[in-house]
Amino acid sequence: MYHQLSRVTGRLVASTHLQSPLFPVAPVALQRVEPPTIQYNTSHMSTVAETCPAPGKTKLIPGTNTPYARMSEKIIQRQKQFQKEDDVPVFLKGGPADGILYRLTMALCIVGLLGVGHTIYTHAVPKK
Repeated sequence: MYHQLSRVTGRLVASTHLQSPLFPVAPVALQRVEPPTIQYNTSHMSTVAETCPAPGKTKLIPGTNTPYARMSEKIIQRQKQFQKEDDVPVFLKGGPADGILYRLTMALCIVGLLGVGHTIYTHAVPKK
């Protein structure tokens, strides 16, 4: 049964006219589609001549015969510095500049919280 708005009362009433629905009455079932098969990267799919190089050899970019670029010594030293176990938080391992930035960030957070508290107080307590 279909409904429509009554022109007199403005309420929903049963429809007296034969109406066609806005959607198919007998929907067509979805067609089954097989999911694609998973293809793992195997040696016969790869263009790399040697899939697992021996230790000490350069590693190749997957799918090519091109070796990875060598990392600079500066990056290697920074990795050693940040991965060292010395009970210092990672955000302070960069030296004194990191300590200054950390304290500046904390100070700005406190100032922002005080500003929010002041704004809430001024809106909650009316002026006399």
